[in-house]
Amino acid sequence: MEVDFLPRYLVNSAILSPSKDAKSCAEGAAKMLARGKIKGIEAKSCYCCTNENRAAFIIEGPSQEAILETLQEQLNLPVASISEIQEVT
Repeated sequence: MEVDFLPRYLVNSAILSPSKDAKSCAEGAAKMLARGKIKGIEAKSCYCCTNENRAAFIIEGPSQEAILETLQEQLNLPVASISEIQEVT
């Protein structure tokens, strides 16, 4: 039985506006992406850097474009970069 896996991406937010708290923003976005509310895109983990007011995520999704569109248009999260990643052990 063949199983298809979605690629994983490291997503770094742009610096958030002063009115947004990085931790709350990361938690909220991760909850939206972890509960299957947005089909085909799932957050595997999230991190925040409160000193820089930024968030970062490991996200599985079909493409960089789909993730960018979801984060910016549906979650209103500014994105600085998206890189496809592979875990190494």
